[in-house]
Amino acid sequence: MKITEHIYKTSGVEYGTNSNTYLIDCGSHLVCLDAGFDEVQWTRMQNCMARWGLAGKPVTHVFITHGHFDHAGNIARMNACGAAVYAAEPDAGKIENGHPEMEQLFGRPWVKGRVDFRLADGQVFHFENGITVTAVASPGHSEGSFAFVIEDGPDRALCTGDMFFVRPLPPEDKVEVELAFMGGWDFSLESFQATLKHMSGLHCNVLLSGHYYVYYGDVDALCKMAYELAMKV
Repeated sequence: MKITEHIYKTSGVEYGTNSNTYLIDCGSHLVCLDAGFDEVQWTRMQNCMARWGLAGKPVTHVFITHGHFDHAGNIARMNACGAAVYAAEPDAGKIENGHPEMEQLFGRPWVKGRVDFRLADGQVFHFENGITVTAVASPGHSEGSFAFVIEDGPDRALCTGDMFFVRPLPPEDKVEVELAFMGGWDFSLESFQATLKHMSGLHCNVLLSGHYYVYYGDVDALCKMAYELAMKV
C-alpha cells in the first residue's frame, strides 16, 4: 500500500497480519519502520516489496518503535540482511538479552536480535529523496517507546507505534480513537498521557499507527482526542 510519494505500508490488516510495518524508499536503499512479528509477516512484507518494485533495494536502517514481539520479533532477520537496527533503552536491552514478558504474553520463546544503535530523543536522520526521519521519545506503552516523524515532500507523517489507533464510527463519516494496550509490565499512565499531549503539537498530516489503519488529515486533533481519552483512565 503506497501512502505518500516514498512511504509504503508493508504489513497490517490489508495483508492479514496483526501489526503494521512501513518502508521508506530512499532512492538507492530502503528504511524500515518496525520489523514485524514472525515468519508469516516477514514473507508478506517481502511480497509487498516485490509488488511495489522495491525488492531489489537493500534495507539499510530499521527504526523500532518499541520492543514488543509484534513489532520487534523479526529483528534477527533484519540483522541477517545487514540492516542497522535502531531502538531505545530499555527496550533495546530486552531485544538483545531476552524478554520474559513477551514470552508470557505471546506464548512462545523470545527471538533475540541485535540493536546496533541506541536512539536519542531529537535525533534527525537525512536520507536520499529529501527524506528526513526525526526520533521522538514516546514513553508510556513501554518505557523505551519512540515515535518517528517522517518528512516526505509536502507530507509529514507520524509513526506512533502503539499509542492509539483509528477506527470508523458508523454510520457517521467520522472516526474515533482507541487507546493501545495498557497492561505492559513497564506501562506508565503518566508518561502515556504526557506523550499524547506532546504528539498533539507535532503538526503531522499522516498517521502511521502500529496497528489497523493509516489516517490522512489533522493528526494533531487525533492525538488530542487520544490524550483526552487517556486523561479519563
